[in-house]
Amino acid sequence: MKKLAIAVLLILAVVIAYSVLSGDEGEVSKLKVSELAATQADDANSLHAQIVSNDDLPPEGTRSLFDHLIKEHGSLPYPFDSLLELVANQDKDNTAPVTTLIPNGRSLLKGQANFKHPRIIAVADIRQPDSDHSFDNMYRGRLFMGFVEDANEIEVISYNEMAGRFEFQLVKDYGPDLNPKIVYTKRAICMTCHQSGAPIFPVRPWEETNANPAVAELIKGHHLDSSEYFAAELQVPLANPEAVDDMADKGNAIVTTQKIWLDGCGEGDRGNACRRGMLKLALEYMWSPGSFDQTSPAVQRQKALQAKSWPENGIALANGDLANRNPITEKPIGNPFLLFVKDLLGMGETAASLSEKSAELGLEEFESLPPLRIEVDPLVPRAPKAIYAADSLEGVYGLAQMFSDNDLRLLEKHSGYSLEKVTAAVDSKAMREMFEPQPFRRIPLLQALFTSMGVERLPDSCCHTTEGMSPPLVDGAPPLDITEGSVLQVFETYCFACHRGNPNAKLDFMNGETEDEVLLRIQETSEISDALDYERFLGTAKSGQLMPPENSRQRAKLDKATAEGSEHLQQMQDAMPSLFDF
Repeated sequence: MKKLAIAVLLILAVVIAYSVLSGDEGEVSKLKVSELAATQADDANSLHAQIVSNDDLPPEGTRSLFDHLIKEHGSLPYPFDSLLELVANQDKDNTAPVTTLIPNGRSLLKGQANFKHPRIIAVADIRQPDSDHSFDNMYRGRLFMGFVEDANEIEVISYNEMAGRFEFQLVKDYGPDLNPKIVYTKRAICMTCHQSGAPIFPVRPWEETNANPAVAELIKGHHLDSSEYFAAELQVPLANPEAVDDMADKGNAIVTTQKIWLDGCGEGDRGNACRRGMLKLALEYMWSPGSFDQTSPAVQRQKALQAKSWPENGIALANGDLANRNPITEKPIGNPFLLFVKDLLGMGETAASLSEKSAELGLEEFESLPPLRIEVDPLVPRAPKAIYAADSLEGVYGLAQMFSDNDLRLLEKHSGYSLEKVTAAVDSKAMREMFEPQPFRRIPLLQALFTSMGVERLPDSCCHTTEGMSPPLVDGAPPLDITEGSVLQVFETYCFACHRGNPNAKLDFMNGETEDEVLLRIQETSEISDALDYERFLGTAKSGQLMPPENSRQRAKLDKATAEGSEHLQQMQDAMPSLFDF
């Protein structure tokens, strides 16, 4: 017994020493949604950044794929399994969307998902039937939904073909006896995690999902009378999250292709010729991938055109991959000694056990639980998967993926299976405006191409205009009238993007109907004082707590204003009450 006691004391001494030397939290991420906005944004001077809007609402005359789906159906189906059935009805084989369950995740709704009511991820890995009379809607890599029952909310990411970007939407009040509302959410908030403006998902082996048997068993414990939850299976094979991951990669490739289409070719006649050549090569590759010659004179001409305008630092392949994490084995972050003692006393906790408690916790209490480690935090900036140089053909291959199988079938039919006839139509005068600097827009381009080929009756399209659609709604707070010279003008410039109209109530501390109300809420949020304490934290390990964050547009704007002699930072600091103000 003496030896055992001595051994325990030695272990405790080591743990205490480690605790003192390593600090309380270790490699814990200090980043929060409340500190970030539009991370890893485009260079404001790039052609893509100037043309592809980053506003919350979609550009006028454009809408998301999800909006078009609901518009064509006539109403929003309820409950969620009925919505999944609507999506399945779009598939030529009536294949349901791929689903996976995440009870303990990393989304803004993490505090309202748990093992009893996990977050359902549903992805439309479907193809519409072939048709001679209409263009199909492309869903693969373009429609993603995340439903949390306890939040009465669906998070939706879907592609807006005419705007060349993904849209971020919420279906709010999606519950029994409620009136659902579809709104566009604060884009800056979404892009703190969705840094390329596209879907994100963990990488293999997806232990956060119900493909992990241990996670699935905990979910099943709450659903003993069923094998499904809103038509989503309680346990799925690895093929399900793998399909979701694949669709997320396709979504990120779309964003990269749009950047190559614009930034890789540039403006003016040379840029238009570059885009025309890229399209012709993409059609050639689609026609016969196996015989595509990467050394042909046409390919060499395309590379020469790209070299004239390609960004000096290259074009990045968007990265939507999050590190894998296992909530069943992941320990909370905190004082190592206290964690050791808890485990010793049988009171140890994991991310999974904390998630199980969240069924009884409110969102604010849940968000006060230990934060994520840096390596798994989606707020941490992610390096691109690759950097493409001017001699890359990724634009050609990416463009080929922007067309559907039915598109190719129609092109073959109307051209008499002659690629030469198709490429000649690309060079026609009627096609010229398609290559002006604008997002790649599949349906208008195909319509112009068929017209140039002499097709008299063009295939119909339900979903590339806003005809018959009601105006889009934006989520968030109403506009605030701010008096000239008020310090709120400064907060508006640097802070409102994330802290006013945020769907997360805890982060919405700059909301309010009047100036006085908003200023009071700011002054009552004591964390702002530390977040603005540049003199103390800049250049230290705690610089990540400063607001606006280092990699945001707002920080760049504040740094520039400060360098030009602005007092904006001091004005915000002065607005906060002193420790000894009574």
